[in-house]
Amino acid sequence: MADIWPPQEITLTSGKRVLFLTKNLDLIRQQLYDGLNLSMSDLTVDELLDDINTDVMTPAWVCFDHDPAEIAKNGYAGLIHNGKRVFEEDALINGNFEVIVSGHRKGTGSSRETAAQAEKWAGIRIVI
Repeated sequence: MADIWPPQEITLTSGKRVLFLTKNLDLIRQQLYDGLNLSMSDLTVDELLDDINTDVMTPAWVCFDHDPAEIAKNGYAGLIHNGKRVFEEDALINGNFEVIVSGHRKGTGSSRETAAQAEKWAGIRIVI
């Protein structure tokens, strides 16, 4: 029997997490480094970060590496707050995330394929 696409039901892997990209960057840090687990019942749609472009997801310097596993180490390296990266090297990989939820217009910009590669190779299966 052929697989149906898109699937009618998706099951998350036990133990994996959902990363909510929020306008409050401290909430992102708490999810990445302190183990905070959020759900949509904790947030409103207006609290999700909008307009995350491919330059934020994988800045140009990340694209010089041709190995997707290396690119994944620096996923979201362009999200900077007060001169410091919100996502330190390996943060997306080490966070054990399987889903990313953000606001409107994620992935706009220069259409670099490394943005999607960084997420995929960091273990992200679903982007909402």
